[in-house]
Amino acid sequence: MRRHSRRELKAIRATRPKVTIARVIGYGFRFILSYTPWMLVVITILSVFNGLLHGASIFATQLLFDAVENAVTGEGLLRTAYFMLFIMGTAFILREVFNGADGFLQSAMMDKLAGGIQRRIHKKMSRIDPVAFENVSFHDDMEKADRGKWNVLGLTMTIHALFAFYLPYFIFMGFWLHHISPRFVLAIVIAFLPTAFGQIIRTKIISKFVDITAPIRREHDFYYNAITHTRYYKETRLLGIYDFFMGRFSGMLKKLSRAELSANRKTNLLDLGLSLLSTSGYVVILFMLISALLSGEISVGAFAAVYGSIGAMFNIMEEIIRHRLGQAAEGMGFAHNLIRFMDLPEREVKKPAVSPEAAPENIGGAISGVGITMQNVSFTYPLTENKSIDSVDLEVAPGETIAIVGENGAGKSTLVRLLIGLYKPDEGKVLFNGISTDEMGLKDLHQRVSGVFQRYQRYNLSLKDNVQMGDKSSEAEITECLVQAGISLDAATFPAGGDTMLGREFDGVDLSGGQWQRVAIARGLYRIHDVIVLDEPTAAIDPIEESRIYEKFIEISKDKTAVIVTHRLGSTKIADRIIVVENGKITAAGRHDELMATDGTYAKMFNAQAKWYEYCDTN
Repeated sequence: MRRHSRRELKAIRATRPKVTIARVIGYGFRFILSYTPWMLVVITILSVFNGLLHGASIFATQLLFDAVENAVTGEGLLRTAYFMLFIMGTAFILREVFNGADGFLQSAMMDKLAGGIQRRIHKKMSRIDPVAFENVSFHDDMEKADRGKWNVLGLTMTIHALFAFYLPYFIFMGFWLHHISPRFVLAIVIAFLPTAFGQIIRTKIISKFVDITAPIRREHDFYYNAITHTRYYKETRLLGIYDFFMGRFSGMLKKLSRAELSANRKTNLLDLGLSLLSTSGYVVILFMLISALLSGEISVGAFAAVYGSIGAMFNIMEEIIRHRLGQAAEGMGFAHNLIRFMDLPEREVKKPAVSPEAAPENIGGAISGVGITMQNVSFTYPLTENKSIDSVDLEVAPGETIAIVGENGAGKSTLVRLLIGLYKPDEGKVLFNGISTDEMGLKDLHQRVSGVFQRYQRYNLSLKDNVQMGDKSSEAEITECLVQAGISLDAATFPAGGDTMLGREFDGVDLSGGQWQRVAIARGLYRIHDVIVLDEPTAAIDPIEESRIYEKFIEISKDKTAVIVTHRLGSTKIADRIIVVENGKITAAGRHDELMATDGTYAKMFNAQAKWYEYCDTN
């Protein structure tokens, strides 16, 4: 599959609807209310009181200074000054208590929300049509959505703080400053406008940076894994290709650095200009304040309190704009990607009139397999022009075992993905017991489907967990599945039996490629199934052992619908029928003897591999 060009990626992004900040915030608040509603209510109450107490503590400072001045000049009592000191101290203490409680609850709430938003992303991924994973732009969307999940929460809580904490504080300060002198309200405006304008520009800079770097970052991460992960270690060192991947990694690192440097240069110049504007405004406010004091318009206590409050307001405004809104602006560049990801189309499901389990073929329990029919099916991968599967008709009877063979790239694996409903055909229909896969959800479709694939996974879990994968519903015994897959629980290889940890990463035992493949086969056999697919699962096992495993597989898959995909033809003789695939089409079908008699593609392929199985035939 070819990669997107930069022009194609730009065209794809242009077709996507714009995500507004209001939509991001709305999504964030709905999510928080669905997971931690009462915590949000309590935090809101604490934040409002905290904001009012921050303003009240400054007002208490003015009252204290005025009381002290009156006591010194003899116009007031000393005990009044002490009482005002008590009031101011109480306001400061309460402010710190509310501030601490607010911070603790917010931290606890964010910890709880972190797992919830990750689960929501995973659920979304499970509902997206699997063919989307063949599109490189979808992987960019996933990478950006994963980074954006934290930014949605951070942006939402920033907006919450603006309204629950900062707004009450500035409302209080506005009334207080207006009471002293209406012109001092200008201090709030001077402190706010320049930096607020700057953050609008910052948001656009960061958003552009995210779009440019997402595909670069994915390549960067891939090359990083290629030079550090144990999975690649042997090959990269043995073949001397470590330097090749290191060069690619360095190239991606330079691209990321250049993009980041460009974005930082723009934002730093912006910050410098805003700082000059804010400083100029601060000087103007101080000049107004001194003039008011000298003219007798305000008292010394009011001067001291206002002077302190202006510095505090500029600090708070800097916290809001440069830190809170600055982080929000940067986060918006990532947060909108999560919303776009959640907007991606999902696999549509039409409710079937009859469930596959209740179809006539399964009534009575004589056969537990599933009948599968393909009617004029065609399929093309995203961003490709040629059909991978072209006008295929195929009928697989319940309980039948078929072997799909063909050269590499012939379309074998794609045909299987269509057969089991993982992919939906572009043309034609695939029917499970008479029900179209278009009408079935992936979860329902695959409840009774199991499989073992060539690109199996090596999970750093115990042997038992590698087979069960948390599924305790199967009636099969793990030991029986291990034996069927050719695994012997000898103490030398598995010192703790089924509880032996596999993989070096967690101080477990490492297995050979063939042993890992047998574990994958045992995993596929363990799961309850009516349909089982073996997509070249024995590539790391020698042909003789492969034949034995397939014979055992046929034995344990009796009355099950089974699909074997292989390029080794020695084991295909055990199938009820062999399907030959060439260039996305079925060119021949029949039993081994029938296909050998035609002297076609299958016969030529089998004869070319015959020497691999001579030993099997003579023993």
